[in-house]
Amino acid sequence: MRYYAVFDTNVLISSLLTKRTDTATAKVVDAISDGKIIPLYNEEILEEYDEVLHRKKFSFSE
Repeated sequence: MRYYAVFDTNVLISSLLTKRTDTATAKVVDAISDGKIIPLYNEEILEEYDEVLHRKKFSFSE
């Protein structure tokens, strides 16, 4: 069974920052990668992801 969901930016950021694979946020991202969850988004959500991911405090590489 597949599920569809909109993911808050905090879930994405938390999953990228954690070093643990057993956290809820990491499991959500794994489920997306495995195709168990289909993320839903629109232009505004993508813009928010982009803005937050580029904040200097996170130091994510391009």
